Amino acid sequence: MTHRGGPRRGNVAACTYPGQVDGVAKDFFISYTAADKAWATWIAYILEADGFAVTIQEWDFRPGSNFAVEMDKALKQCPRMIAVLSPAYLKAPFPASEWAAVFASDPEGAKNALVPIMVQECQPEGLLSQVVQIRIYGLDETAARKQILEGVRRERNKPATPPPFPGTSAASTEAPAQAVPYPTARTAAPASPSRLRWQSPAPPVSVSWRSDLDQRMQDRRLGGAAVEVHLAFAADEARLQVSELAALADLLPDHGRQHGMFTRLEALHAHADSTVARATSSSRDNEKGLVICRSGQRSAWAPLPRGQMGAVLDRDDLIKQLAAMLNTLTALELPHSDLVVPAIGLDPATMISYGKVNVPSNTATFGFAQADHIHVSPDEAIDYGSVVARPTDVAAELVARLIADHRIATGLR
Repeated sequence: MTHRGGPRRGNVAACTYPGQVDGVAKDFFISYTAADKAWATWIAYILEADGFAVTIQEWDFRPGSNFAVEMDKALKQCPRMIAVLSPAYLKAPFPASEWAAVFASDPEGAKNALVPIMVQECQPEGLLSQVVQIRIYGLDETAARKQILEGVRRERNKPATPPPFPGTSAASTEAPAQAVPYPTARTAAPASPSRLRWQSPAPPVSVSWRSDLDQRMQDRRLGGAAVEVHLAFAADEARLQVSELAALADLLPDHGRQHGMFTRLEALHAHADSTVARATSSSRDNEKGLVICRSGQRSAWAPLPRGQMGAVLDRDDLIKQLAAMLNTLTALELPHSDLVVPAIGLDPATMISYGKVNVPSNTATFGFAQADHIHVSPDEAIDYGSVVARPTDVAAELVARLIADHRIATGLR
């Protein structure tokens, strides 16, 4: 049997369970996050070069198509899924529904329906941790290709030559050989998490705040407090074309829903012009938004939780909220430069108390002054990969800066 990509090699059948849609049967669907797109496309390419048929968003989900429909079709066409594992994959909310659907169809692994390929060291939890992985982090290209092509085959992986004798040879008193030599790159101890490395951007970056981006903002100054986060780029690599902004206006509502920014039933307003693409909620008391600027800046905002006496600023809850917003922004497959300037603000910033979400209280801690808004000075840049891989750490630092500026502005020293 032959199919796209040339003659099939090995004993892999075209479908291990019904997987034909419109007469098309494929082998693998590649599940990945935007941070791992380079790994995902490389894996897809070597699989198709070896005779497998693959569906991958980067190649097969074309502009104008419906993401949900394409995803449903891909999962039906492909009896097996490759999950490109990394810290970013485990933190992103949408991949879980993809691999969980495949896991449910083959919970015992009899069909090898779910094949995790770990491209960066991470610690899967729960059901995903029980699925045997192909690990290629730390390997060179040749070794990684070999690991993948051997790992995706369903037949027994017995070596063609006998392993080295693990005991002491009769003709030698040297130390015993290892039965299966382990690549040095894979045995190196993983580096411990390091401090985030911030630096001054050159040239300085100008940030467009929510008040600049949301035309309805002036009418909603009396609404609830909202936290806003922006990823701004100094280099021109992140700049977009006007035609791309128009396409993004159609994409942002579904993207926001998939990442939990918007609810499925929430009414949204999507718009694009020559400078921005935006999707914002229509509700006056639950204002949320996603905006992409032609400069490449990515922005999101969402309301703080409400308490009995205004909005509640709960440090731990805000870090989680901000990390999710950063994940939503970095999951967009858009050009970016190596360095990014994250910015955080509160607008409006009136009637904000410090406390714990979901902990009833009859008291609130306010400063003796009120601030119209808080815009933390965006004067430091960080590696874009750090935002992708460590959104919680980045969020924690941004929240610390926001709280420090807010306490100074309101007199809560």
